[in-house]
Amino acid sequence: MITHQELVDRVAAHDGVADTGEARRAAEAVVHVVAPRIDPETRVRLQQALPSSLRNLPRQASTDQSASSGDLARQMGDQLGCAPERGLHLARVVLAEIATSSPELSEDLAGSLPEELAAWVGDPIGAVGRSDTGITGAPSRLDEPTLRAAQGRLPDWEGDTHRLTRAVRLPADRIPPLLARIDRISGELGRRAHHEITDDGIAFSVWTASVDAVTTIDIELAERIDQAVADIGSGG
Repeated sequence: MITHQELVDRVAAHDGVADTGEARRAAEAVVHVVAPRIDPETRVRLQQALPSSLRNLPRQASTDQSASSGDLARQMGDQLGCAPERGLHLARVVLAEIATSSPELSEDLAGSLPEELAAWVGDPIGAVGRSDTGITGAPSRLDEPTLRAAQGRLPDWEGDTHRLTRAVRLPADRIPPLLARIDRISGELGRRAHHEITDDGIAFSVWTASVDAVTTIDIELAERIDQAVADIGSGG
């Protein structure tokens, strides 16, 4: 059985997890969000596999065990006070580490989860980078509800779960410094922003080419592009 600190340390080691404090809160949130949706027998086995500090599972089973990953993302976001897509990412890595420490539980646990999360439980070793690179063949695309929640913070972006695009009206002399800033951002995130010069400015598109879909890091890239546009467009 994995200890509480070992679980927290493993989760904190994943890219995209801020620190052990966030990892600890994520582990607690996953237990309260996911456990009610698991069948009673698997719930008992999960309880036995968890550290004693996390064994106080919610007693009331969910009346909707068919929730999508978008539903769980929103609940995780509510629990942690973060954006739904970040809540989904944290749920993935916590579940992957639980599955790694208790492989005998993986199949039954995966059977109680939405397909996207089940992939992380079924292949926990491939969890690192899955959400953004598609290395394992089971990439973590953002589903429609999670994407729409993210677009609430990105009102200038249009598109669907495959691609997001923003058209920017900008004087021609501001385009080179903007592209220079975007190049730096792309280097920091390890993700290139696609662009096209238009008659009145420039258009940006973000998606993860390896999976032909929008993933968590694409949302972060779009947010960083918005900030760059605000800075450069105002003369910064």
